[in-house]
Amino acid sequence: MRKLRVGVWLNEELNPQTGGGFSYYRHLLSEIQQFAFKNADIIYLSNNRKAKQSDSVYFIKWKPNIWLSAIVKVTDVLKNFAFLRKICLYAENLKKQHNQKLKSELDRRIDVIYYLSPICSYPDYPYIYTLWDIGHLSSYAFPEVSMNQNFEFRRINDDYFTYKALMVFTESNSGKQDAIKYLNINENRIKVVPIFPSEIISQEIAIVKPKNVDTDLFFIHYPAQYWAHKNHFNLLRAFPELLNEHPNLKLILTGSDHGNKKYVAQIIQDLKLTDAIIDLGFVTIEELKWLYLNSKGLVMPTFMGPTNMPLLEAAELGCPVACSNLPGHTEQLGNYGYYFDPKSPKDIAMQINQMILNNQKGFVNSYISEFNIQNTLIAIDNAFAEISTIRFCWGTNEEILTA
Repeated sequence: MRKLRVGVWLNEELNPQTGGGFSYYRHLLSEIQQFAFKNADIIYLSNNRKAKQSDSVYFIKWKPNIWLSAIVKVTDVLKNFAFLRKICLYAENLKKQHNQKLKSELDRRIDVIYYLSPICSYPDYPYIYTLWDIGHLSSYAFPEVSMNQNFEFRRINDDYFTYKALMVFTESNSGKQDAIKYLNINENRIKVVPIFPSEIISQEIAIVKPKNVDTDLFFIHYPAQYWAHKNHFNLLRAFPELLNEHPNLKLILTGSDHGNKKYVAQIIQDLKLTDAIIDLGFVTIEELKWLYLNSKGLVMPTFMGPTNMPLLEAAELGCPVACSNLPGHTEQLGNYGYYFDPKSPKDIAMQINQMILNNQKGFVNSYISEFNIQNTLIAIDNAFAEISTIRFCWGTNEEILTA
């Protein structure tokens, strides 16, 4: 029997300033392109007109989600008028023709689409959905997941698309349990494809000291976009107590603004921490590597997981970690991490202080992890083998339509 033909979706719209999501996608795509899969033949799909078509990249000529959604909106209005029903029927037929033509094109090349990030451009074709988190259900009602139509958007993406997926990939066992608990998905359809550190841990990535940072600076750092769920608030409330123990300690913040930076800046001012906090904004991967290698510890008080890539990056580079006590974090780090209640400034300060003291004494917990890119690729290949036993239960779309 032939191998499963997998169309890996190229998501060129991801922005480097999206942070961990971009690093995950770029690194995984690069590794997939070099990996010899035993259970699948890989082709790459794109509907970006700038994508270069080749034997391994197929350009899809339509963006039917946009086109079809426009038709649906128009026909929903027109169908109330009897004399326009013929137009509505014509539009519906066009939609069906587009879908059939698209499926026929895909059938000639692939059996299933694999989306490396939480998107789904063609939900009517068999696909593998990547589920990073369901924070709109598993965490608190932060603005970025529950307000300004964000909750509704996530319900469509993380809920609806997971239900229709042939298989769902989660980044940890904690993520799998969240999907079972909050989305009530059949656990047999969920496969753990472990999250991994980005390419920052590679020796090929140079080390560049950020400007305006002294070489001998005594600091801890928090690489995070300015979202509410990243919990800069309670970390800053914990910092005065840390300064009582370590008067020269600095906190370096990195990351792009997503609407909460002005508020965080005001908190820094209100707590009179202006001299203790260094905001570098968005930094390059080379500068971030310098921070890992010179920091007294990574701190991550985020309320959302299930996992977070910086924890793995820090551990691989020998940087101590103090983070929120999420199940996914303890699954990632085991005994390597210092865990705290993200709602408690006192607990945050206590664990960070213990991390710094142990670091000064030269005591670092041992770190052995299964969260690495090789295990990720093996898990994907094994999943492809199982998917073939399901997907090959039916033929191409044309065969089904003519049956």
